[in-house]
Amino acid sequence: MELHPSPTARTGHLPSEAVSHGPNADVGPYSANKDVYCKQCGFPCNLDRDARNIDEFIGETITSGNILTNGSFESWTGGNPDSWTLSGSVTQVATAGYFDPSDDGTSSARIIKTSSTISLSQTPSTPSDFNGNIVTFRARIKSLTNGVVRLRLTINGTVYYSDYNTAQQRFRDLVVTRICPATVSSLAVAVLADDASGTAYVDQCILARNGNPTSPTITSGCPHCGSSNYA
Repeated sequence: MELHPSPTARTGHLPSEAVSHGPNADVGPYSANKDVYCKQCGFPCNLDRDARNIDEFIGETITSGNILTNGSFESWTGGNPDSWTLSGSVTQVATAGYFDPSDDGTSSARIIKTSSTISLSQTPSTPSDFNGNIVTFRARIKSLTNGVVRLRLTINGTVYYSDYNTAQQRFRDLVVTRICPATVSSLAVAVLADDASGTAYVDQCILARNGNPTSPTITSGCPHCGSSNYA
């Protein structure tokens, strides 16, 4: 016996009219051109589409954004990169092919390693912000020589290193990641040229921390902490 569907049975995808009024109105895509970071807690915010209730983020990991200043080496004073403590000598390079093309900026720091170690370092002003968090230090490195540059992360006096760079034509990531102890009293990062002699280009240095969100209900400002102090 052959069965036929009811004349009112719904088959396939039925078109529907857009809801244009009321609380469920379709307002179109949200703007994504006002991305900011909360200066108080580091939560990524968007001024046009902030969710006002953190409950929907339960279980997700909150990333601080880049804690370093001048991580892309765009700002220099007197031949030295701003906000970095320099040991040795580096040079600003603004030639296409020698800064990371995925970066918004147009310069990098060139390190020419011969005999002495060269380092670029920064120390976050509030190490306790990292208490119990996962911390990641990343940089983009280009060098035609193996083993010129590696990264150093120092937490409470304990030192952790990334691998050394490998020789290649394009920029690649060097990364060091650690889980911080419950109490962080000191934290510092550095780009080190301390092994093979050669030339390396450093760009897009990023220091970020990850932690779990709390679950308060926020009605204004940052959806995580309520602050309106954005970066």
